[in-house]
Amino acid sequence: MLAWIAGMAFWVINLKWLWTVTMPGALVLGAYLSIYFGIFGIFAAGPANPWRKSFRATKTIRDRIQESTRSLGYAVLLGGFWCGLEWLRGWVLTGFGWNGLGVAFANHLVLAQGAEFVGVTGLAFLPVFMSAVAVQTARRFYLQFRAHEVKMLHWDFASALVVIMLAFTVGTIRLSSATNTSKIEGRVLLVQQDIPQVAGDISWEPDEIVNGFQELVTEALREVDEQTAKQLMEAGEEKPGEDVMGTIGTPDLLVLPEACLPGWLWQNDDAPSSGSPFMEDMLAWFSQQRDWTFVSGINEVRGEEFEDPETEIYNSLLIDGGPLERQSYQKTHLVILGEYIPELPFLHELYYRQTGVRLPRNMTPGRDCKPLEIELGGWKVGVIPSICFEDTLGRVTRRPVRNESQIILNVTNDGWFQKSEGSLHHFRNALFRCIELRRPMVRSANRGVTGVVSVTGSLTDPFTGERRSLVDENGGPFQRGYLLASVYVPVEGQVTVYAAFGDWFAAGGLGLGLLWSVFALIRRKLNTAEAVT
Repeated sequence: MLAWIAGMAFWVINLKWLWTVTMPGALVLGAYLSIYFGIFGIFAAGPANPWRKSFRATKTIRDRIQESTRSLGYAVLLGGFWCGLEWLRGWVLTGFGWNGLGVAFANHLVLAQGAEFVGVTGLAFLPVFMSAVAVQTARRFYLQFRAHEVKMLHWDFASALVVIMLAFTVGTIRLSSATNTSKIEGRVLLVQQDIPQVAGDISWEPDEIVNGFQELVTEALREVDEQTAKQLMEAGEEKPGEDVMGTIGTPDLLVLPEACLPGWLWQNDDAPSSGSPFMEDMLAWFSQQRDWTFVSGINEVRGEEFEDPETEIYNSLLIDGGPLERQSYQKTHLVILGEYIPELPFLHELYYRQTGVRLPRNMTPGRDCKPLEIELGGWKVGVIPSICFEDTLGRVTRRPVRNESQIILNVTNDGWFQKSEGSLHHFRNALFRCIELRRPMVRSANRGVTGVVSVTGSLTDPFTGERRSLVDENGGPFQRGYLLASVYVPVEGQVTVYAAFGDWFAAGGLGLGLLWSVFALIRRKLNTAEAVT
């Protein structure tokens, strides 16, 4: 119970950003997530409790080694089981894996590099393991003091420090070596309008949205041309004509956020697309401004009529390099109470009472998670498509990984949560996908963090030192504007341990903890039976 209460104290504060949509919902979610804290408390106080055994004086070297080994063993059990529980809550009931202990390393990227091997869930092992050893060492030191025993060398604590040092050393090496491989350099233009909304209800009119994006794209292209002309003049070259100027310095990618364009793109099986004239004209405008690839979040419909129950509605990512090169990815992992509501009579009405907005239709989950393809810096580059919260799920993002040059392309919208800390929480969970997979991320948000993330999880350009994110004058992410930045894609695109095997470390920790619990239960029953006889 104490562990569950501690979990509630953590989640009530941690989910404060969700209060902007529904406070009762945040409390219910917090109460559910706290169950995992409670399970860990039961495990730590029961089968993994090193103090169920009374204190024993250690007088020989052998005794001291056994005591230190026992301490390390329990620390390993506790650290692994915690990782397993975090992995479990990221999977059960569609999963909510946000803000595990490993996410604390988002601001300490040296130790975060271990996610390449064990995932962000596996990174949680370090703080739990170290804490467990430190607490056991402190208690043992206290008991030795009371017993007037000669203080033994605390080899378990020294061993734990060695583990931390090894993690730090590996992280330092990978932080530098991961960016020193052969790379493809591309230029991207990311546009963010910071459109306000209440739950799923967009506050702006369609014309205002479209005109706003067109104005920002036009302004960005004007800046590109001015920078190009200045560079040519500094190099002593003459300014070329307007027809040539439009091809120099043009970004490879124009990326707009998730579901930002008004209207629906109707898809038929017998044609690449058959959208309404309004939608097609709008897409054509963005695609034809320059010789680039246009990317945007979009609502995609497959069927004859919108009201037909058989009609499929997708939250999609559209890649348009021309009418014959159009590709789309349909989001596979939908957000409950955001993109769909389970078919229970009271939930729709409860959702309306809490948000003031009615969800018109449930989205359809996509079925295909194959990589897409774009041209970047003159190279063919694979795309790992990602929409909204999918970038917080390593088990989803790793599916399209191939042994080739690839980039993670994410479109998102955190406008549901107003100008709360939810956007930063979202991003700090998302950046670990770059480390786990060693793929850079291009991320465009309507309201949230828009930027380019390196393969080491940093928004800083590793070669120029510039920060590649769109921020306001106070450094916050809630800004209307555009970002021109470079992205560097490894040519080799090797498959990491995490990409190949997923959350093997966390799953193994959970399995080990469960086996130990069974073993402890059997041993306890045997001891009870012997005492009776």
